[in-house]
Amino acid sequence: MNPLQNPSIELFGLRVDEPVTMSTDLIVALIAISGYVKLASASNSRHVSLYSYFFLGMGFSTLIAGIVGHGFAYRFGIDGKMYGWVLGIIGTAFAQFAVLYHVKEQLKNKIFDLILFICCVEVVVAMLALFYFKSFIVVEIHAAFALVGVVTALEVINYFATKSRLSLNMVIGVGLTTVAIIFHITKISVSRWYNYMDISHTFMAVAVFIMIKGVLVEQKLNLEEA
Repeated sequence: MNPLQNPSIELFGLRVDEPVTMSTDLIVALIAISGYVKLASASNSRHVSLYSYFFLGMGFSTLIAGIVGHGFAYRFGIDGKMYGWVLGIIGTAFAQFAVLYHVKEQLKNKIFDLILFICCVEVVVAMLALFYFKSFIVVEIHAAFALVGVVTALEVINYFATKSRLSLNMVIGVGLTTVAIIFHITKISVSRWYNYMDISHTFMAVAVFIMIKGVLVEQKLNLEEA
C-alpha cells in the first residue's frame, strides 16, 4: 500500500479507497463534461468541435479513473483502470487534431499533412504501448507529446499571429497540466488526506476550466461571424 494513499472510508456500507483522490477526479470530470455540454452545437467550427470531444474524453476518463481506478480499484483491478487510460489517450488525441485545424491557416498544406500523419501514428503507437505495458506512464508520455509537443507549440505560433484567446488559454491550461504532472511524478504531498494525486487533480481542474473558457470565447466569435 502507498504510504501517501488516502485512508479508506465506509460509505453506505461500501468500502471506498482513496476518497479524496476519487473526489478530486470527479471534480475534474464534472468540469470537463460540463464544458462539452456547453460547447455542443451543430454550428461549431471543426476545431471547436474537436476540442469539445477532448473535454468529453477527458471527462469520462477521469470519471472512470476516480470510481474504478481509485475508489473501488480493489474490485476492478488493473483492467478497470485500463478503461480510463484508453479514454485518456483518445481524449488527448482529439486535442492534437483540434489544434491542427485551429492553426491550419498558419501552416503550409504539406506541413499540415505531415503533422497530421505523425499525430495519427503516435496515437496508434500509444494505444498499442498501453495494452502491452499496462502502465499509466504511457498515458503521461502521450499527454506530454500531445499537449506540450503539439498543442502548446502550435497554439503559441497561432497566438503570436492572431492573438487568439483560445490559443492563450490552451497554453496556460497546458502549463498548469504540466505542473499537475510534475506533482504526480515527484509525489510531493501535503498529507495522506491531500496527497500528490489530489494536488495534481486540483491543478488539472483549474487547467480544464481555463481551456474551456478559451474555447467558449472562440465558439462565440464563430457564431457572431456566421
